[in-house]
Amino acid sequence: MKHGSLLGLVLASAGLAGGCGYSTGIRVADRIGSVGVAYFGNKTLEPDVERPLQDALTAKLRSLTDVPIAAPESAEVILRGVILDYRRRGGVRSAENKLLETGLYLEAEGGLYDRRTDRALGPQKRSRIWIGYVLDEPQGETNARDRAIQYVAEDLILQLFAPLE
Repeated sequence: MKHGSLLGLVLASAGLAGGCGYSTGIRVADRIGSVGVAYFGNKTLEPDVERPLQDALTAKLRSLTDVPIAAPESAEVILRGVILDYRRRGGVRSAENKLLETGLYLEAEGGLYDRRTDRALGPQKRSRIWIGYVLDEPQGETNARDRAIQYVAEDLILQLFAPLE
């Protein structure tokens, strides 16, 4: 096959794929004008979890849905919730009782609310995860915390927006 014919075939295939209705992400922009992500409350003793969770929720909302993101004070719908639990587990110890592996648990609950009426647009959704890590890994707890936050954010976005599609 000649180079020109191959290029034509690729372009034609791309055109057909674009017209077949296939798209990535959760399509909700036709029902929700904009979403604002509020800082989640924090019922735990672990400080400074709220900002990374809000950042992760915003990033996941942007990558997984087609809805425009706006400031919470001007958005049509507000995503808000609370961090319910953050704890560390005892872990695995050596024969000499030295801690070798441990983990952390993160749990959060969130929901969608109409900004004007403050009415819930559905039930609250909850996400939780245990993430383990070894203690000799540099930045082990920080990396585990980041993975837990990313997981919880993605899970909440999927639970809250996929049923709207």
